Amino acid sequence: MNNNPLVFIIVLNYNGLKDTIECIKSLEQISYKNYKVIVVDNASTDGSEEVLTGKFPDVIFIKTKENLGYAGGNNIGIKHAMDNNADYICIINNDVVVEQSFLEPIISKMESDKTIGIAGSKVCEYSDRTKIQSTGSILHLSRGNVYQINTGAYSSQVTEDLEVDYISGSCLVARRKLLENVGLIPEVYFLFYEENEWCLRAWRAGYKVKCICNSEIYHKGSSTIDKISGIKEYYMIRNNIIFVKRNAPWLTYKLFISRRMLRMAYNSMIGVLKGKINKNAIKAFIDGMKYKKGYEGIYKRIG
Repeated sequence: MNNNPLVFIIVLNYNGLKDTIECIKSLEQISYKNYKVIVVDNASTDGSEEVLTGKFPDVIFIKTKENLGYAGGNNIGIKHAMDNNADYICIINNDVVVEQSFLEPIISKMESDKTIGIAGSKVCEYSDRTKIQSTGSILHLSRGNVYQINTGAYSSQVTEDLEVDYISGSCLVARRKLLENVGLIPEVYFLFYEENEWCLRAWRAGYKVKCICNSEIYHKGSSTIDKISGIKEYYMIRNNIIFVKRNAPWLTYKLFISRRMLRMAYNSMIGVLKGKINKNAIKAFIDGMKYKKGYEGIYKRIG
């Protein structure tokens, strides 16, 4: 067992300067000693580079030439960490504030149990830190969605570690060996479903995915993506279809897509009757069926 593994913490930023500053300040206070912070800036236009490099000279700052999305941006940081002898990679959303001791329990558990490939913290609400946002999720591949565990419960009531199918990308830790075995975060999605597939790959490679419940972080929730109408809906619908197509057995996918087509037809009919057709949802459905990957048109400017 390595008593002092090197952890690289990756924070992805896209025009989220205020949140990113608060996130990094919380990371500067953590009790774990052997760590480095990487900020990957997804081509921000809000002056993030000048402010962050000035405020945090010890942080490794990497700026991309274009917005690469969640997976593409984090993979830039992961590659840098792997090239610099990282034992573990910790990915944290920029709208997260961490508990001072959040990292030790995760690293301790992963060091003592080498079958854990990915682990995460108990995610609590930023606005009410007594309430749980997520302790991981159970994946229903036939429907392509996840059931979040303990959402809305009091944090004090959930203390036992949980083996789950999926850990929220707001805070997850991956061991180096896992990355060497299953690869980087899949970049076909641009936004949403990347962590679902990554965790599924880990599970299929024989690793456990766990929530370590004596580790806590506080998550504000989506901010940048909610500022542009239709962005979340588009990627959730499109990538739901792509995810099932890539990961489910052929018959499961056919049954899934049949149900989705019926639902889309019903919703469109209701839209016609109300005089308001959801063209964004229809486009997302068609693009998913066409397996249109990555970003799409105006949606590239989101991170």
